Amino acid sequence: MLGPTKGISVNPIILLKLYKFMSNYSFFIGCDISKSVIDISYWSDKRPIYLGQFENNEDGFLSALKLLRIRTDVTLDQWFVCFENTGSYSKPFFNWLAVNEIDCIEENPLKVSRSLGLRRAKNDKIDSEDLCRYAFEKRDTIKANKPLSPIITKLKKLLSRRNFLIKQQSAVKTSLKEQKGFMDLSLYLEMEEDNNLLLEEYSRQIKSVNSKIEEVLQSDKELSKTNDLVKSVTGIGPVTAAYLITTTNNFQSFKDARKFASYCGVAPFPNSSGKRIGRMKVSQMANKKVKALLSNCILSAMRYDPQLANYYARKKAEGKEPGIIFNAIKN
Repeated sequence: MLGPTKGISVNPIILLKLYKFMSNYSFFIGCDISKSVIDISYWSDKRPIYLGQFENNEDGFLSALKLLRIRTDVTLDQWFVCFENTGSYSKPFFNWLAVNEIDCIEENPLKVSRSLGLRRAKNDKIDSEDLCRYAFEKRDTIKANKPLSPIITKLKKLLSRRNFLIKQQSAVKTSLKEQKGFMDLSLYLEMEEDNNLLLEEYSRQIKSVNSKIEEVLQSDKELSKTNDLVKSVTGIGPVTAAYLITTTNNFQSFKDARKFASYCGVAPFPNSSGKRIGRMKVSQMANKKVKALLSNCILSAMRYDPQLANYYARKKAEGKEPGIIFNAIKN
C-alpha cells in the first residue's frame, strides 16, 4: 500500500491519480490467434486459466465474450487483451475489440518470447496462457494499441501490394537470365518475349498502385501536408514518404526521432562488457524495409546536397567506416 513517507508531504490528488493508473486494468486475457481458430486464457487466482478454443470470426469472439463475462464481474473498461501480431489473421480480432472498446495490445512475438525465458513445451493452449501471464506481469507498463485510421490502413494495403508487385517483377527479370546458358537459343527468345509482356504488365500495375497511393495521400488534408513536408527533405521521394507516414501513423506513434531511428535500425547502441569496450553498433531488430529505403535516399541526397557530400568526404578522410557515416546521414 502506497502512503506518504515520513517527513514528506504528498498531495492526495496525485496519490489518487497514481492509484487509478495502477488499477487501470483488473482482468487480463491472453489470446493465441491462428488462421481459423483463437485460443483464449484469462488471469485468475494468481495464474492463467484456459478458457477454450473459438472460431476466428465474429461468432467466435461473441461466444468467448459471453463465457468471459461469466468468469468475472469486472466491467469491460478494465479488461486488457494481449495477443501476438500474426498479420492478417489477428486484424479481425483487433478491429472487433476496438469497436467494442476493449483495450488490447498486438504485441511483437519476439518480445513476448524473450520475456518468458526458457520454455519446454509449446502449443496453442500454452501460448495463450503465456500471453495472459505476459499481460499480467507487464500490467504497470503495458500500453494499449490504438487502431489505425481507415485511410492509413488503406495506405498500408496499397504499399503491401506495391511491394508484392516489385518482388514479382524482380523475379521475372532474373529467372530467365540465369537459364540463358542452359537452353536452346530459339526457346530462350520465345520465353524472353513472354517475359517482356509480363514485365510490361507489372510495370503498368506498379504505376497504377503508385497513382492510387498518391490519390489517398492527397485525399486527406493532414496527410497531404505531412507528405509535402517529408518530400521536401532532399533525397526522399514519394514511396519513402508514404512508408514513413504509414509506419509512424502520420508521425504519431513515436515520441521522438531517436525512438524512430532505433525502430529503423540506424541508431547506434553500446556494445561493452566489463573491461571490454566494443564498437557502438545498431540493432538487427529493426524495420529492414524502411532502413533499405533510407539507404537509397542518402545516395540520392549526397548527389544533390553538397553539404551532405562534403560531410561524407570529411568523415571518410577521418577514417570513419562508410556504414557509420551512412547511419549518421540517415539520422
